[in-house]
Amino acid sequence: MNVKCLPIKANVTDEKDFESAIAKTVAEFGRIDYTANFAGVGGPHKPISEISVEEWEKVMAVNTTGVFISTKHQLLQMMKQDPIEWEAGRVAVRGSIVNCASVNSIQAMAGTGVYTASKHAVAGLTKAAALEARQYGIRVNSLSPGFILTKIAEPIVKSDPQVFEAWKMFEARQGRTGQPQEIGDAVALLSSNQMSLVNGQNLVVDGGFTVNTTTY
Repeated sequence: MNVKCLPIKANVTDEKDFESAIAKTVAEFGRIDYTANFAGVGGPHKPISEISVEEWEKVMAVNTTGVFISTKHQLLQMMKQDPIEWEAGRVAVRGSIVNCASVNSIQAMAGTGVYTASKHAVAGLTKAAALEARQYGIRVNSLSPGFILTKIAEPIVKSDPQVFEAWKMFEARQGRTGQPQEIGDAVALLSSNQMSLVNGQNLVVDGGFTVNTTTY
């Protein structure tokens, strides 16, 4: 497979920085067809009554404003691209955007007020963007992972016995440990042109966690 990668470091909370990243990408590849916005932070695990404004703003800046900035500038680029005729008789496309939400975008857990609010916002932003972008042949969807022990999550989970016990319970409700590759596969599926009528949806990838009303 002939694959070319262009690593670019960018701060998703800095609009100018992200604009620059888009420009560098287009300069190298000519266009942007698929994007996945997965920058995020977990936030404090504490009651809303104990959360500071600074803690609130830090989480919202990355999880919500970052997705807004990313989606905005990806749309601006995709909207001016020529549509691609990818299959005879099918609608031409300009691009696909997948935003990272969470199971917390459709439910809540005590002690996750900031994170839950930020992910509900991502799901809502995605729906609005999907309706605005469809006339250009652009799809915008969100993906809600369950409990995936990523390199970011692992030290947090293992450093706090209470969090570790809660995580084990959540994984039991999910059925098994989720793998990062499974989220990547779901992004690839949502991004594919074969999903051409799927727009404004929130694909939950959680092994059945959100439909499991038991604790196992």
